[in-house]
Amino acid sequence: MTQPAEIEGLRADYDTTPYTSDAFPQSAPGRLAAIAHVFGLDTPDLATARVLEIGCASAGNLIPFAAMYPRARVVGVDLSEVQIAHGRARAAALGVENLELIAADLAQLDPESLGRFDVIVAHGVYSWVPEHVRDALLNIFRSALSPDGVAYVSYNTHPGWKSKEVLRDVMLLASGASATPEEKVREARGVVDFLADVAPAGSVLARTLAEFEARDVGFGDAYLLHDELEAFNAPCYFYEMIGRAAAHGLAYLAEAHPESMFPANHGPKVVEYVNAKCGGVQVLVEQYLDFVVNRAFRETLLVHAERAPLIRHAVDRARLRELHVAAWSPPVDGPTVLDHSRQEYEVADGATLFTNDPGLKAVLETLNAHWPWTLSSGELVGEVHDRLTAAGLVPSPTLAAHVDELVGVLVVQGTARYRLTPVRPSTDASTRLPEPVRRAYALSRADAEMSVFNLWHEPLLPSEVDRRLLPLLDGTRDHDALLAELLADHRDDPIPDVTERDLEAAVDGLPARLRELKLA
Repeated sequence: MTQPAEIEGLRADYDTTPYTSDAFPQSAPGRLAAIAHVFGLDTPDLATARVLEIGCASAGNLIPFAAMYPRARVVGVDLSEVQIAHGRARAAALGVENLELIAADLAQLDPESLGRFDVIVAHGVYSWVPEHVRDALLNIFRSALSPDGVAYVSYNTHPGWKSKEVLRDVMLLASGASATPEEKVREARGVVDFLADVAPAGSVLARTLAEFEARDVGFGDAYLLHDELEAFNAPCYFYEMIGRAAAHGLAYLAEAHPESMFPANHGPKVVEYVNAKCGGVQVLVEQYLDFVVNRAFRETLLVHAERAPLIRHAVDRARLRELHVAAWSPPVDGPTVLDHSRQEYEVADGATLFTNDPGLKAVLETLNAHWPWTLSSGELVGEVHDRLTAAGLVPSPTLAAHVDELVGVLVVQGTARYRLTPVRPSTDASTRLPEPVRRAYALSRADAEMSVFNLWHEPLLPSEVDRRLLPLLDGTRDHDALLAELLADHRDDPIPDVTERDLEAAVDGLPARLRELKLA
């Protein structure tokens, strides 16, 4: 069947300039299942879950999950045959056998042919396709999502995109006659530079340009082409998105960053206003919060409408007790002292937390000591009890309740990471990485675009030394053997600007580097 010209144009855009394809930690199935749990819903076991990604590009976001959960069924769909071919090649190179990649137009895809999935992810699709494809996407959510499943969809939002649309318009004007993607990017950035030179200081335009330039530093040409300059870019208000989802039999569950949902994180004036204005209606609360923060992007979790009565947007501490939690909240003013002195700890986004309660201090210190790995509620309470006892203090009979309370605060603030199962390395992680991770590092030496990831589903940016050293961590080499093989490799194929002393330091510092990468 002949494809509409607009779809052929999109396909050509992505075939010519493939989208960056890495792990998106906010869409990790384990994260989505844990968020669903916090808000009252149970989900299927990840070990045997069925996961679908729509708009999967080269499967950089699917390969980490498929590799770490070999009994799961994982499917990716993308319009671009070039990107699908890249993904198939990378999966084959990694030995990932439970991943199927399909090149298809969503609007012509029969949802029933896909089967049912426990997790569906659509990152970077909804706002960037024609309206009939947006409807097709929500129809797939409804038809292909299992009864207990969770769907993730990201999209551009107003009000934040109101000012950004002006900048998009002028970039499209300046680059409209460009013959190649490279020329289009050059002309678009050129007009931004021009406007930055002439925009009145402190003006709305000047602020918009500054925000763009700060964001653009962290992204490549592919992001600019497929977001700011894509043929389709249709932001909407949050309430409009939820209304459209409801028309397809879907209900709002939460955000992939749940901390954005709580008025308390935006100050007492915000709490007072939305409490008076919104009557506890979560969608209305969050729509006002979007105006407060001028939100331009959302990552929303949807479920079948039939599950809406089970959703609880007030955090239930009893459900938090079933999580495995990690957090990093270092003390601001020196080491923790387990007494009744007042101490300050860093939490989310530069905020701080004060306490003079030695029990709460011990909770934070215990979480810090295990970072970036998780503890169950029982493990956390037990270790806090032992720390207090060792300091000569008598643990409070309400210690478990205090732990629950603090964990709840960390979850609401966005400081805590959490899953329904432990996130921990193997006991010999300093000499043996998980095989999928080790193999990805080995392959990244020849293919710098190979998606490398850690146990938190985060993308990693390996150094040239990482690409040579970490593939050696198969459990067969001790420190001296690692160093000898790394040095021999360097002599055969020298790494520019790296000395043998640098390599010795890399092997000596391997434990710290693995902790930094969240691999050990």
